[in-house]
Amino acid sequence: MTAGSAHTADSPHDTGDQGVTVQSQDRFAGIDTRLYLVTDSAQCEAAGRTVAETVHEAVAGGVGIVQVRDKDIDDTAFYSLTRQVIAAVDSATAGTDRTVPIVLNDRVEVARRLIDEGEIVHIHVGQTDATVAEVRATLGEAPLIGLSAANSAEFAAARDTGVVDLIGIGPVYDTTTKADAPDGIGPERLGELVTEAGIPAVAIGGISIDRAPELRDRGLLGICVVSAICTAEDPKAAAEQLLAAFTGGHA
Repeated sequence: MTAGSAHTADSPHDTGDQGVTVQSQDRFAGIDTRLYLVTDSAQCEAAGRTVAETVHEAVAGGVGIVQVRDKDIDDTAFYSLTRQVIAAVDSATAGTDRTVPIVLNDRVEVARRLIDEGEIVHIHVGQTDATVAEVRATLGEAPLIGLSAANSAEFAAARDTGVVDLIGIGPVYDTTTKADAPDGIGPERLGELVTEAGIPAVAIGGISIDRAPELRDRGLLGICVVSAICTAEDPKAAAEQLLAAFTGGHA
């Protein structure tokens, strides 16, 4: 993966508020966390593109983190998909100083294999997946670990582990991406939860270009999107517009 430096979103966490340590801030050094893409294979296919093609265009448009997610394929196919995404990110960042982390959703053994092969990959898990302590034990200290969390008990448990680098909070808005997703919590409640969490946070769930401005100044490291890019006619333009909407056009 291409090495380099980039921008991290302004938030209370940048100055150490909410109990976030300097070490946790340093884990994101050189990463532009403001726009985080979670892939959806079916949506990309329906839009007439592969996941890798979508990722390439989205990263060219400003996506700074890519999570590979596909619950419907086995580990062998997921490994192949991740390899394609790695190649797409490398191609999109070639000749730049950008570092765009690749995060695997739940596939700890695939992540371990890739790390053993010399790749730099990270992991995101949900509350019912492998525990973050197990993930850290399996993958070592280098990978970032993300965790979905939604309430006080889950935030406290995440802090107590000492191994969670990033939490995903949502859904912010009602979403059809996950069939079992609860109702959206809304921007105001999101801001309260980010403050309460005490761990760097990104928001996910139903975020669109029109809604992204509502999430400014909520203490977030960034926003996660799925359909806003995967179903877009032009993923590069969609990424540019989402980033501008969330940041108010600030580079």
